[in-house]
Amino acid sequence: MPTLVVDNGAGVLKASFVPQKLDHQAKLLDATPVHLPNCTAKSRAEKKFFVADGLDTAVDLSALYIRRAHDSGYIVDWGAELDVWQRMCHADVLGVKPSETNLLVTEPLFSCSELKDNLAEFVFEEMGFHKYCAVPPPLLAYVDHKAWDPESVLSRTGCGILFDSGFSFSHVVPFYEGKIVYRACKRIDLGGKALTNLLKENLSTRQWNVMEESVLINAIKERSSFVSQDLREDLLASRRRGRANPIRRRYALPTGLPDEDRLGTLLDEP
Repeated sequence: MPTLVVDNGAGVLKASFVPQKLDHQAKLLDATPVHLPNCTAKSRAEKKFFVADGLDTAVDLSALYIRRAHDSGYIVDWGAELDVWQRMCHADVLGVKPSETNLLVTEPLFSCSELKDNLAEFVFEEMGFHKYCAVPPPLLAYVDHKAWDPESVLSRTGCGILFDSGFSFSHVVPFYEGKIVYRACKRIDLGGKALTNLLKENLSTRQWNVMEESVLINAIKERSSFVSQDLREDLLASRRRGRANPIRRRYALPTGLPDEDRLGTLLDEP
């Protein structure tokens, strides 16, 4: 029976089938996950309803009223989540037959028993999966790290700290002998959504009003971001002016022409 792995993130849902012939020693799996916006939307301009990747067909992205199933990182709107999951199972996306599929799904750390019960009810009664297992994302990230870098201290000893940054919040997760030390975990109410909102405010204050362009600004943030290898040096470099600043990037906003990217183009690659 096939197994479906779903990373049910508040911003983007990632899902893929586990290969039938699984090599546990391989660093890369023969799998191509789909990425779906974990939201629904209504358009004020077109008077249409969009689900997940259907947002790509909207004519005016600034006219979208986006409805997300998550609030503060936890699912509160199961109706919206059902729409997204049904789209994920559609033949045009993954072609999932829930009654003939096992499910491995992520759930946030410190989910209360009521949320766990709601997830089980959603998986079995609403979607109809055969079996399911819910795990916290940091645990899957730890297992993935062991496959990628088996010689690291974290892989060899099972002891270390993992930083999990998501859409609504981030977690600092310590591991001891391969197990999460829950009482030492730290939640930080800062994630990708807060950075997108901050970028919208800065651009609206300094340039022009983009407060309604959530989809566009989020794309600019994701395409321009990078993981710093030396935070102190990068902060000093970001204060330089002109071409002396190696971090500065130019971004061309969309023009609306049919042959161009509707989310614009990053002109200066990192």
